[in-house]
Amino acid sequence: MNRVTFAVSPEIRVGGTVFTPKDMIAIGQIVGDDAQIELTTFQQLIVEMNEEKSEEAKKALRDKGLCVYETGSVVKNLSVCTFCKGAEEEGLLAARNLNDSIVGMTVPFTMRVGYTGCPNACGEPLVKDIGIVKRKETFEIYVGGQTKTLEAKMAELLVDQVKEEDLSPIVKSVVTLYQEKGKSGRSFSNLCKDTESRTFERIWVCHPK
Repeated sequence: MNRVTFAVSPEIRVGGTVFTPKDMIAIGQIVGDDAQIELTTFQQLIVEMNEEKSEEAKKALRDKGLCVYETGSVVKNLSVCTFCKGAEEEGLLAARNLNDSIVGMTVPFTMRVGYTGCPNACGEPLVKDIGIVKRKETFEIYVGGQTKTLEAKMAELLVDQVKEEDLSPIVKSVVTLYQEKGKSGRSFSNLCKDTESRTFERIWVCHPK
C-alpha cells in the first residue's frame, strides 16, 4: 500500500505557530493510528499515511481550520514570531497574505521564509533563505541566510522601506528568480553567492522609496 506525506500547520495567529489541544486531538483522530507524525524545524508537522485515505484526511484537517501543505522542494509556510506586540502593530495580516502568495511554490531546493513583526527578530528571519522584518510601518527584506553546513551565514539586506502592498509581490519575485536561475539540489543561498546569478537588481531597482 502506497504511503504519502503532507505537512500540517496551524493558521498564522497571535502566539505564532501554536497548535491548540483541540488541534492535536483532531489531527490524531483524522490521520489515524497507522500514520506517522514528525515534528520539523519548519513550524509544521509532517504526516505520513496511506495514500487512499490521504485526500479525505486533508479535507477534514482543513475543515478543522488547519493548514495543509505539500512537502518536498517547495517554499515552506512562513516561520513567524509570536506577534507579542499585537496583530496590527506587528503585521499579522501582512504575514498571512505573504504566506498565501508563496507557500507551495515549486523551487530547486527547499526554501525557508521567516517573518518577524519587529527588529527583535524573534522569527529568526536573518538565518532563512528570505527574511522579512517589520520596522514601524514598512518592511525590510533579507536574502541568503543559511543555518546548516560549514557555510552557515547571515542573510543580507535586499531592500528596505517596503510598503505592505509591495511586500508579497517583491518576495514572490525573489522566489520566481530562484525558480528561473536556481539549479536542482542547490540551495537559494548558493544562488545568492553566485556572481553570475546576481540579477536581483531587476527586483528592486524600480522599487518606490
